[in-house]
Amino acid sequence: MSTESNTDTSVSSKHAFWLSHATLEKRLGFLLPAYRADGFSITTTDLASNASFVNYVRHHRLTDLSTGATLDVVEKSIRKVAFITSLESRFYRERDVLADSVHFKHPACLGVIETPWESLIFTDFVQGRAPRMAAIAVNVARGIAEIETLSSLHLQRASRWQAHKFWTMDFFRPWYLLRSRFNFERFLPSVEKLAKQDDHFIGLAERLRALSLALRRAAGEARNSQRCFSHMDYLRKNLFLSPQGLQLIDWSEVKVGRVGFDGGAYLSAIFRRNDLPGFIEVRDEFLQAYIEALDERFDRQSATLNLNYIFLLNSLWHCLRPETIAEYQQKEKMPSLREKYDYLLTLPLPVK
Repeated sequence: MSTESNTDTSVSSKHAFWLSHATLEKRLGFLLPAYRADGFSITTTDLASNASFVNYVRHHRLTDLSTGATLDVVEKSIRKVAFITSLESRFYRERDVLADSVHFKHPACLGVIETPWESLIFTDFVQGRAPRMAAIAVNVARGIAEIETLSSLHLQRASRWQAHKFWTMDFFRPWYLLRSRFNFERFLPSVEKLAKQDDHFIGLAERLRALSLALRRAAGEARNSQRCFSHMDYLRKNLFLSPQGLQLIDWSEVKVGRVGFDGGAYLSAIFRRNDLPGFIEVRDEFLQAYIEALDERFDRQSATLNLNYIFLLNSLWHCLRPETIAEYQQKEKMPSLREKYDYLLTLPLPVK
C-alpha cells in the first residue's frame, strides 16, 4: 500500500456525522482507497501527548494479509469547543504549501476528517532519533526560513474564504494572546519573594515589569510585518533525525505568525535547557545561518525584532515560573538564573 494519498479529504455534513460514529476500519476505508477491512490486520499503540484539547494520538500498523506489506499511520484526535475546527486540522488542509520543502521533511498527511465533536488527522508515522537540539541550529535555521518563504507566498495568494480562515488563525487574535504563557507578569510575585531571600534579586521584579511596555511596542511592530505559518513549538519531541532528513512533526501550536517568530521559539527552547555561554554560542550560529537563508523579500531587521519578541515572551514565562526558580535553587545555580534575567533585560526591542 502506498504511503501517499492525494484523496480529497473534505468531508460533507452527512459524511461527518456518519464518521463521528464510525469504526477505525471505516475511517481508513474512507481515506485510503486501497484499504479493505477483510484484507488487513491492524495493531494499535497509544502515543504520548500533552497538547491542549488532544483526545489521543495513536500509531496504527496496517499489515496487508496477502503480501505482508505494512503501512504505519498516526491518528490524532483533537476535540472541538463549540464545534470550532482545530488550528492543526486547518493547517493540514493547506499541507501542499510545504510540498517543496528541502531542509525539513514533513510527514505525508493521509487525510483530515471533521466531525461535529473532533478533528481527526491521519499522517505517516515518523521513525528516527531525537536530535541534540544545540547541534542542529543551522539545519533548523534553514528549515524555518524555508517555511516562512513558502507559506508567506501561500498566504498572499489566499482567496477571500481562505483569508477569513487565516484571520481566525492569526497569532494576534485576543483568544491566543490571553493565554497565560504570554502574560509573564503573573509570575512577578515569585521574584519579589525571591528578593526577600537573596539580595542579588532586589529590584529585579520592577525592572522585569518594565518590559511589558517594550513587549507591547514589539507586538505592535510585529503585527504589521510579513505573515507566514509559524510552527511555534520547536521542542526535542517534535524533531527527528531520519534517513530521509530532519523531520518536523506536531503542528498543534500552529498560528499565522510573522517572519521571525519560529526562530524565537527555537532559541527559547535552547535558552531554557542551556547555561548562558552555551546558549550564546548556539544563538550566534543559528542567527548567521538564518539571516543567510532568509528570503530577500523579507526585511531582516523586522525578522530579528520579531524573533526577539517571541524569544522574550517564551523565555520570561519559563524563567519566572516558581517551578523554574525552585529547580535552580535545588541545583544551587541561582547565579546562572540571575545571569539569564540580566540577558533578557538587555534584549533589543523596538524603541518608541
